[in-house]
Amino acid sequence: MKSIEHIDPIFERLFSKINPQIADSFTDEQLKAIQRGFGSQVGARHSLDIRVSVPIPGLRFYLVLLAGSERRSQQRLQNEKGIYPLFNTGNIIFLTGFLAILLSCSFTIFSFLWSSFSPISTSAYPTSIPWIFDKSECEHTSRTWRNEKCWDDQHSPTF
Repeated sequence: MKSIEHIDPIFERLFSKINPQIADSFTDEQLKAIQRGFGSQVGARHSLDIRVSVPIPGLRFYLVLLAGSERRSQQRLQNEKGIYPLFNTGNIIFLTGFLAILLSCSFTIFSFLWSSFSPISTSAYPTSIPWIFDKSECEHTSRTWRNEKCWDDQHSPTF
């Protein structure tokens, strides 16, 4: 490959896939023009750029999330709609799972927050005491013997 100053790694990787005889036929001016074309992509960083390999045994899986200001032309946007449709089987499964997880997490968080702001009932509820089996022991502890069970009328739900 001919010498070019400041070789872009993306350009170098793609250029290395070109047949060496064809690559040698490019003039320095052509190489610089091609590199400028690739170079315009290097400086275009996204505001949000998350690239993660997901370690699933037996699968090679990755996830990319990009966001930023839209700089693509209307023509390119129309072309990419056909190449990368939003509603396909994989996307629908992923979005459904993501929304299910989001809703269940939201429900859990809001339930927790709601319960922390709701007043706790201080009412007493009668409950049977399972370790007291006779009437005299029950009445000795100031409880009520009823239906062959010892009942505590002052049991707190926060106990």
